[in-house]
Amino acid sequence: MIGKVSPYDTLIVGAGSAGCVLAGRLSADPARRVLLLEAGGEPPLGAIIPSDWPSLFDTEVDWGFHTEPQAGCRHRRIFWPRGRMLGGSGSLNAMIYLRGLPSDYDGWAAMGCPGWGWRDVLPDFLGSEDNRRFGNHPFHGTGGPLAVEDCPYRDEGETLWVEAALAAGHPANPDFNGGSQEGVGFFQLTTRGGERFGTKRAYLDPARDRQNLTIETGVLVTRIMVENGRAVGVEYLRNGRPERAFADQVVLAAGAIASPHLLMLSGIGPADALGRAGVAPVHDLPGVGQDLQDHPAITLAFAATRPIGLGALDAAESIREWQAHRVGPRTSNWASAGGQVATRPDLEPDLQLYGIAAPHRDYGRFLYPESGFTLFAVLQRPESRGEIRLRSADPIMAPAIDPRYLSDEGGRDLATLVEGVRINRAIAAAGPLAEVIAHELSPSAECVSDEAIARHVRGHLASLYHPSSTCRMGRDPAAVVDPDSFAVHGLDGLFVADASIFPTMISANLNATVILVAERAARALAG
Repeated sequence: MIGKVSPYDTLIVGAGSAGCVLAGRLSADPARRVLLLEAGGEPPLGAIIPSDWPSLFDTEVDWGFHTEPQAGCRHRRIFWPRGRMLGGSGSLNAMIYLRGLPSDYDGWAAMGCPGWGWRDVLPDFLGSEDNRRFGNHPFHGTGGPLAVEDCPYRDEGETLWVEAALAAGHPANPDFNGGSQEGVGFFQLTTRGGERFGTKRAYLDPARDRQNLTIETGVLVTRIMVENGRAVGVEYLRNGRPERAFADQVVLAAGAIASPHLLMLSGIGPADALGRAGVAPVHDLPGVGQDLQDHPAITLAFAATRPIGLGALDAAESIREWQAHRVGPRTSNWASAGGQVATRPDLEPDLQLYGIAAPHRDYGRFLYPESGFTLFAVLQRPESRGEIRLRSADPIMAPAIDPRYLSDEGGRDLATLVEGVRINRAIAAAGPLAEVIAHELSPSAECVSDEAIARHVRGHLASLYHPSSTCRMGRDPAAVVDPDSFAVHGLDGLFVADASIFPTMISANLNATVILVAERAARALAG
């Protein structure tokens, strides 16, 4: 029998990066009763050791999604990892702290979200940040809850990549969140004391002893309850048994996949599509699940002439060093060497680069047996648009994830990634790196012409797992969320605050901007 629990003031669905911020900020008011619901549990040790985040893929703390077969990618189903634990994907990601370009946010304002321009959002970025190197600076803050610092460990192979990129003509950038994003160098991370320091650590853990904050883990939310045009609570499963929770405010912070999925399961979304999936429409909102965007990446792998990078790592000794002192190679995310480059002189940076001192593909599921390098080119502003849609009314069944990679009419997405391959080959051929590279590995090595490189891109494109914009904010007929109140258009008591509300993709990793969204939403919800 479904039981009714005591009502709360605010109920938050999802304890990922946004949910942790919301729970920490809103429960700071002792008069506000806050319930936080999360499908997963406590993060494992691999989520705490900075180097070990790839080890979490395809485990019990990863939803392990796959896309629909992608016509533009030789009909492959592409892996989309998402965190299923406290901290969500912020406990699974590579901890890179980037905000994007000022023009990203000015573009949001121009799309019908006044108050979201760069000058408007910068103070909120600064307010959340505690930067060890760049604090008390026009573009950085100190004293905020979120630890931001240089990567504690720098491998020789990463330094060689940066030196090669400089030799190939790319400018040095000492601060990718400073006055310019273009150039190469080392990204900053959300780590401290040799450990991951995401929003679970920064916002949620300090609030866990508050009497007005209830955290329920291991529960799967299946439906938002709507009565007379108002969200009044949610239904969820605990150990397979249905329960309910009631609140004055229901806030979705479940991410760009789960938030639109839950709306549609609840009858909120494009009415015709809901009906075809067997869900009775409650509120026709055509934009739910639409405008899906992601950062697609293409890699090249190279063999090294000698042991270097992860290929030279003593795994047992490095973990003992980390356990004893929280220092050494395990304090690195092994993805801090990188950059932002423009493929044409008239553009702002449209590719993100990484120089990884290990030869691999497909999230480490292909590993070359010796030392080497993997060079990433990541499309920052894709023109392709996809969708999240229901497969059925069964809440246990994952939604259909269809990013429609490389589907833009002009073919710009594919052309930019082809150019990214050529940029990375030029870096690999530059002196400092060329001296330690033996040869490029198959299957990319055989691809020389633009046509052959394009086939390689289609056959090996992967996600950098940055989905956004499936419940985008705005005031046009296709918008889902109000940019001031974070309320779902046309319903009372229901809000969304995560990457799904981005009006369009930003030119950077998403985590810092998700935190921005949650900080602003917490302020709006607190009134």
